[in-house]
Amino acid sequence: MNVKSFDIRKALLESGKQEFLARGFKGASLRAVCKRAEVTTGAFYSYFDKKEELFAAIIDPMLEEYYKMYDAVFRRSLEDIKTNEANELAAITFISAHRDEFRLLFDCSEGTKYEGFKQKLIEEVFVPTYQACFDHYLQTKVDPDIVRVFVQIKFHEYMELIFGDYTTDKIKKLTGLYAAFADAGVERIVQILQDTSAEQKHDEEKADN
Repeated sequence: MNVKSFDIRKALLESGKQEFLARGFKGASLRAVCKRAEVTTGAFYSYFDKKEELFAAIIDPMLEEYYKMYDAVFRRSLEDIKTNEANELAAITFISAHRDEFRLLFDCSEGTKYEGFKQKLIEEVFVPTYQACFDHYLQTKVDPDIVRVFVQIKFHEYMELIFGDYTTDKIKKLTGLYAAFADAGVERIVQILQDTSAEQKHDEEKADN
């Protein structure tokens, strides 16, 4: 009978994830990680040089996938506004499937290079891309304050899916409903901003005459 070999690295990654979620990076114990993984500390150092390297090994593969997914979603959004619902569904589905990793980034990363990740994600990824989308569809520079408020609202909705106590099946149902809701909301916002822009242009032309 073939016995499947024990994957030490995989065991350490899973054990590390649970330890970091429970105690945060600063409070996590390598001894506890090794004990849960049922390996020696010597085995740990055969794979990782330090605790932060283990944390990075848990986070980095997910982040690489996430940024690729987000870039594809962003490009599709610029090409066709009608893809918004499908794009929202893709983004939320990914986030829901990696809730533990996002929890680590948002709540457990103090003392690592990922500290402050939540704010960086909002300021360096979400705000610029949403600004670009709104500007693209309205063919004008949209008030950055409107974009920022919109981003904050959406981000808090994502946070509920990440931290809420929902089963996988429940998340799937909520994801479909939220994607449809978000799609309708974006179209309505664009319509309102287009109407407002047209009114302002008309008033300016009237004033000039």
